[in-house]
Order: sequence, then C-alpha cells, then structure tokens
Amino acid sequence: MPKTNENLPEVQVDEKTIDAAVEFINETATKTIYKGSIEIGEYILENFFENNIELASSRNPKKHASFNKLCERDDLAVHPNRLALMVRVASQERFLADKKVDTLALTYTHKSSLVKLDNDKKKIDLIKKCVDGKWTTRTLDDEINKKLKRLSSSRNPSLLLTTKKCITKVDDVLKIVGNAELEVDADTLVKMSDQKRKDLEKYVKELKKKVEDTAKKSEEISADCDGLLGKIAEAEKERKKNPPKPGRKPKDTTKK
Repeated sequence: MPKTNENLPEVQVDEKTIDAAVEFINETATKTIYKGSIEIGEYILENFFENNIELASSRNPKKHASFNKLCERDDLAVHPNRLALMVRVASQERFLADKKVDTLALTYTHKSSLVKLDNDKKKIDLIKKCVDGKWTTRTLDDEINKKLKRLSSSRNPSLLLTTKKCITKVDDVLKIVGNAELEVDADTLVKMSDQKRKDLEKYVKELKKKVEDTAKKSEEISADCDGLLGKIAEAEKERKKNPPKPGRKPKDTTKK
C-alpha cells in the first residue's frame, strides 16, 4: 500500500540553507540581468544608433526609424520601454568611460536612475557623492528628483510663450485623436498575438483613463481661464481710465 503524506517522516527545514540559496540565486540573477542589459544596450547603440551617444541618450530614442520598427516586432522578448532604457544606459556608460569615471560600485538600478540627468559634469559629481557615500538607489533617486525639481523651477518660462505652446500641443492632440482609428474588427483581434492584444488592452485602458482625467482637469482649466480673462478685461478698463503718457513706453510685465 503506497505511503500517504501522513505517514512520511517530518523533514527538518534548514533555514541557513534557504538563506544561502536565496542570496546565491538573487546575486546570480542580478549579475545575469545586468550583463544582459549592458550587452543589449551596447548592441542597439552600435547597430541602430551608429554609436551616436547623443542620439541614443535623448529623451525619445524611439525617434530613430529602424529602432522604432524593431520595437514594433511582436516576437521581441524585451518591452520597448525597457529596450530604450538599456540604450540610454549604454550611451551613459560610453560617456562616463570617456570621462574616466569608475562606475563599478554602481548597480544597474543606480545607472538606470542616472539617465534622467544630462551627461555632464553635474552627473559626474553626483556619481562621486553616490559612490563615496555608498548611497542606496532610493537615496540617489531622492537627490536626482531634487535636482530635476530645482532645474524645472529655475526656468520660469514666459507666460505668453507657455500659453502658445500649450495651445499648439492641444491642437496636435485633437488632430491626432480626430484621425485615430479605435475601431478594430474581431477577426484582427483574434489573429493578434497574446502579448500584442494584452498591450493593446493596456494602452486603451490608459487612454480611457487619460481622457476621463483630462475632462475633469479641463473644467478646472476652463474656470482658471475665465478668471484670467476677467482680470484682463479689468486691466483694459483701468488702462483706458489711466492711459500712459505720450512718448512713454508701457512697461511689459511678462517674462521673456
């Protein structure tokens, strides 16, 4: 008669063996993923960006036609966003190597965070602080976010230029949406690969949420616009009451 589970002797679990196995597996997996990511990034940099680190490290590396076609392949095992990150890390590695910066103490996660910054002396200084201070990825991310926030707040763009750019972008979005085709026949969906169909479902859900969020935000922006238009009307009335003296150039209060 075969033994049941109740009749089997109790096996003692060696926690030290489990801990050692987890450490070994995690370290090996990290090394493998890191090595593979670097190799893929270098390959794409050489074969699709002609080793042009400025082009590959740009905010939108997909703009390269061949790379864009590569990302459209259904049988590509790496997500396009991940692939773009690998390329930017590879281009960053080239830049740091040219500047004789030692990056051996940095993990791939550290390097992935650093691509948010431009390849310049400020990045090099931050890397030195990170290595000397033995920063975790979270600490590095916090410092990068602080720098990006300061950079964003220091630009102070012109109100007129910003408004004009926003209107242009909204027009572009409306044009794209107007020309977009969201109708897909059932046969086409059935013939799609599972991954492509899942990706389509994900992006459609994201689009739906964005549209809903935009509708809510549009009401707030519309109210703000009404408020600003009221202030402009009041300013025009005040201007008519107290016109500038002849020969005196009115002061421009907008920033350029």
